[in-house]
Amino acid sequence: MTFLSVKGLSARYTTSQGPVYAVDDVDFELEDGQSIGIAGESACGKSTLGLSLIRMLSGGKTEGEILFDGESILEMKESDFDEEYRWKKILMVFQGAMNSLDPVYTIKEQFLEILKQHNFDGDVKQVISDAIHSVSLDESVLKKYPHELSGGMKQRVVIAMALLLKPKFVIADEPTTALDVLIQA
Repeated sequence: MTFLSVKGLSARYTTSQGPVYAVDDVDFELEDGQSIGIAGESACGKSTLGLSLIRMLSGGKTEGEILFDGESILEMKESDFDEEYRWKKILMVFQGAMNSLDPVYTIKEQFLEILKQHNFDGDVKQVISDAIHSVSLDESVLKKYPHELSGGMKQRVVIAMALLLKPKFVIADEPTTALDVLIQA
């Protein structure tokens, strides 16, 4: 069953010299369990495509059709998208995301804050444990502050945070940049 259908997706930025199309007329579909990899040169529109899918394109305009589980996410109100989709069903792990960790809170406190913000109702300890183990980290990491972790560990923590709410679709913008080759696999 198709859960994501993208048709005629274009993203453009307005400049003093006219519009710049970072993404132009993109079509693809994903079935349950499928993934897609987008490869290309630097500045060819890969990140813009991801930002368009999660409706976070700053300073640009997205056009076309994005159907997620049959719902047109470009046509729904921003508040509805925030409440039902963004960070719950669809999310993005940003390039350099490890820099988004808050230096004054432990990793566990940051996991708990995500669950609190999204009104999680379940076994908090188990869901955090599952997320940490899914990226091959030991639970001792939860007691540490970001500055106590290596770059690769921080990146894996951010990936675990992304998986915490068990989203249906994860957009990963160079998520393995800070990881060594063995951990990347």
